[in-house]
Amino acid sequence: MMSVAPAYIEAIAKEFWSKIRRFRSQPPYDIAGAVSILLPLDIISLSELTLAGIDKWLNDRGIRIPVALSDRHLHGFLLIRNGSGFMFINGTDSEEERKYTIAHETSHFILDYKIPRDTAIEKLGKDIGAVLDGIRPPTVHEQVNGLIKEVSLDTFTHLLEKEGDGSFESFKVFNAENSADLLALELLAPFSEVMKVVQDGKRKIPFEVFDQQCLDLLVSVYKLPHPIARQYSKRLAYLTTGGPSILSKLGF
Repeated sequence: MMSVAPAYIEAIAKEFWSKIRRFRSQPPYDIAGAVSILLPLDIISLSELTLAGIDKWLNDRGIRIPVALSDRHLHGFLLIRNGSGFMFINGTDSEEERKYTIAHETSHFILDYKIPRDTAIEKLGKDIGAVLDGIRPPTVHEQVNGLIKEVSLDTFTHLLEKEGDGSFESFKVFNAENSADLLALELLAPFSEVMKVVQDGKRKIPFEVFDQQCLDLLVSVYKLPHPIARQYSKRLAYLTTGGPSILSKLGF
């Protein structure tokens, strides 16, 4: 059976939940509880989340990490230094939106920070951590070693979802956001589980029926935000049924 997400995304989600199964006894899954135990991240909820608000929260606590970006409203923001950090979420969002934001930012932490960092330390040694954290520049030997072993020595930078006008600032950001969305969905509503429930042994389900049943499941059971559930159900429906029939497209 084909999957809506690459195999490595599914494998990462399964490994994540395998370490803390009690938070995944039944949907909706407690992603916040799992993160609080598994990852070195503190989840901070701020009302009307903005970059200026994040900067103020840090300064009020004597934490000097400048957020040198243009101010804007956000659903979530990840700030990491020396292997740990803060995940900021918008406290005025709905519970479903906050849950999805936590899954999305967790995906960024795993895909864009933890995996590259773990790979670099495994191949180049633990001292390279200081380079990855921006504490010191890499030596010439480390640069050469990184090239030979195909390891990036770039420090982690949070990839904001969009520019002020709603566009993505680069293909790197676009790809990173897509990957984070795929993993977030796999963490909250795994493809194999959703397919098993909706198909339930049925051989053939019309596109419209599959789409609606999938949407209902994602919203009522897995508690995904409706716009996210809408997109996910459409993708699953197209993947499974091939799309609406010709008669359906013609309005019959």
